[in-house]
Amino acid sequence: MSKGECRPAKIWLKCDIEGELCACFCATAVPVRFCSILCAKPVLTCKKSGPEQVAPGEPVEYAITVTNHGSCTAEDVVVTDNLPEGVEHVSCQKTLVYKLGSLEPCQSKTVNICTTAVKRGKFTNTAVVTACNADSVSCESTVCISCCQMECTKVGPKEQQIGKNADYQIIVMNTGDLPLTDVVIVDHAPPSTSIVTANGATISGNTATWRLREMKPGEKVSFNTTLTTCVAGCFTNKVDVTNCQNCNGHCESMTHWKGRPALNVSVAQTENPICIDDSTAYNIVVVNQGSEPDSNVQVVVTFPEEVQAIGVSGDASGQISGNTVKFAPVKNVAARQTLRYRVDAKAKKSGDARVKFEVSSDAIKTPIVQQESTIVN
Repeated sequence: MSKGECRPAKIWLKCDIEGELCACFCATAVPVRFCSILCAKPVLTCKKSGPEQVAPGEPVEYAITVTNHGSCTAEDVVVTDNLPEGVEHVSCQKTLVYKLGSLEPCQSKTVNICTTAVKRGKFTNTAVVTACNADSVSCESTVCISCCQMECTKVGPKEQQIGKNADYQIIVMNTGDLPLTDVVIVDHAPPSTSIVTANGATISGNTATWRLREMKPGEKVSFNTTLTTCVAGCFTNKVDVTNCQNCNGHCESMTHWKGRPALNVSVAQTENPICIDDSTAYNIVVVNQGSEPDSNVQVVVTFPEEVQAIGVSGDASGQISGNTVKFAPVKNVAARQTLRYRVDAKAKKSGDARVKFEVSSDAIKTPIVQQESTIVN
């Protein structure tokens, strides 16, 4: 009872006998002193969040949130994060320590950690939270470091003769960790060539297109094309590969389409007919009209007894031996290149002198033969 407090009480009695009865009431109290005791403790929890999947070289950002769900303050709270081998911190340390200090009841603090994915695989990152007056707790986050990657190679002949077919093989391989969907392979034939065959492809002009719904990791697929052309030159055949994952590829193959050298010979005389002891000259022009160079081009002139060679000149040195003139072989004659020679001769005997001109080369196994008639009076 508090000081000054009054509490009325009523008592009912029942008499068993007659007479004056005395009722005595006695009130007693025991003094009491109270002491309050508060029982409380901190209770820590942690939550770690991060990406589920990244590619090598991409950032991996973690957030560690520590909360005190207890009824009193947690003292000297420390977060220790042990990084797995698949990620790397800018400090190059594998164990990161963050001191959060005190956490009041219902208070939360967050630690943000930015790392970089450095190795393909599945890695779990575990963080441990400790305090001097609370039990330690841990939390973790698992990330899959996977690579979306593909390779494209194209193999074909380095050289081919124009007018013939050239066979190419395109090899596409999923070298990553993820499936590739809606894969499109487009082969672009050079404008100067044409597609002969492309099995399984949709051909439109100089473009062949293949489509695949899916390519699983490690899967390899090959495609074949055949091209031809009648134009000499170096042409590059290009291939583009696309997919829904934007993991695209490109490959190419260059072929030197070789033409043929084509030598043409023309001979013109300065004087015809001529008299005995008169002179004339034979101007010889050799032109490579082909699309490829020729080699070891040689001119040989054979005179009959009516005419005798007396001098030579031109783009190659010449030698007179009896009734034959041989010019030294020209090692390389480019396409459209012209060679010029001159042979001076003197009439020795009357008649219809038939002078023979022969041109040979590495490409022309059977010599080109041309005759010129010189009338000697």
